[in-house]
Amino acid sequence: MKRVRKFNKNCESFKNFDDGIRRDATRRTYHYSFDDLVRFGNFEGYDDITKLDTDEIHDLLKEWIRTQKNKNLRFKTIKTKLNAAELFFGMNKKIIYNKLLHKMLPDSDEVPGGDVPFSTEDLSRLKQVAKKPRDIAIIDFLASTGVRPGCLSDPVLRKKHLVEMPHGCMAVKVYDCSKEGYSAFLTPEATESINRYLKWRKFNGEELHDESPLFRTYDNPNTKKDYLTADSIREMLTNLIKLAAIERKKTKNRYDKAIVYGFRKRFNTILKLENSLNSNIAEKLMGHNNGLDGTYLKPTREQCFAEFLKAIPELTIDDSERLRAKNEQLVKEMSESEKTQKTIKDLDAKLAETTSTLKSAQTILKIIEGSNTLKEIEEIA
Repeated sequence: MKRVRKFNKNCESFKNFDDGIRRDATRRTYHYSFDDLVRFGNFEGYDDITKLDTDEIHDLLKEWIRTQKNKNLRFKTIKTKLNAAELFFGMNKKIIYNKLLHKMLPDSDEVPGGDVPFSTEDLSRLKQVAKKPRDIAIIDFLASTGVRPGCLSDPVLRKKHLVEMPHGCMAVKVYDCSKEGYSAFLTPEATESINRYLKWRKFNGEELHDESPLFRTYDNPNTKKDYLTADSIREMLTNLIKLAAIERKKTKNRYDKAIVYGFRKRFNTILKLENSLNSNIAEKLMGHNNGLDGTYLKPTREQCFAEFLKAIPELTIDDSERLRAKNEQLVKEMSESEKTQKTIKDLDAKLAETTSTLKSAQTILKIIEGSNTLKEIEEIA
């Protein structure tokens, strides 16, 4: 197996490049992508590539893009690699012809991969083959929240981010202490799975506290991180998908059902098909900015939760749990209907009472108007 050449990351040019990256997930992708360019140009290190003039940089990037296209890589993949190169040169004050390079990218009108959501039946089969409490909890968590994979580790999702809510549910603070932060929610099914998983960890000797990662790695002396990364979750789910024999169609190097985004697309589809659910709140539950509404619409957590409740039956995976959720929803709707009917009856009674009083007043007024003397009026009064 050919050894991959690595470069010194303590040089000034790489530090400048790294300073321009905000998120850990982007950092890993950009580091990998730019290293590919450095190897392609057969440079000894990052500083060497900054010694090129503008024309030399442009020629290098043109040949690099052509090589990527010859490998039949997708538009989005090549564009991400080019974005990394643009950031490196920009952070090191090097001029490149961005528009000309982007014209060289392949067409982006191909049918996108990962466009099909997991079905509820798919997730039921996943849970059936999952044996560990953690894996079951992750499946229920992703199905209930539809979060992006990065929210689990950037920043790390911790026990303190769980908040108790009514009806056996929980809220989760996603991207806490960030302008992108929002509240996601757990169905009763997902809440039960999370609680079972946390009890299992406590039973096995872990001292849980607010800073404990919500999803942690199993004890492994070779593991540097005690929390699950997005890559670890993808690997775990990939293995479960194979065990469950869930069919996924492959086009080029992409599957129609994405490992994590298949959960997110299912979540989004369910929210959008629930006609009574406020569409702007649905966007908030997805973590979308949603244009001007995202800027000016600031619903409370309780208001978002009230809308989330409407989608619980369809978000629930297990048939028995879904039936129970639907029954609870029907009971709630019947209770609300009874309250409404009682209110209507009370209003009708008050209206009848007011009408009767008004008629009596009108009768007295007519008698008074027909009386000619003060004595007659006093007798009526």
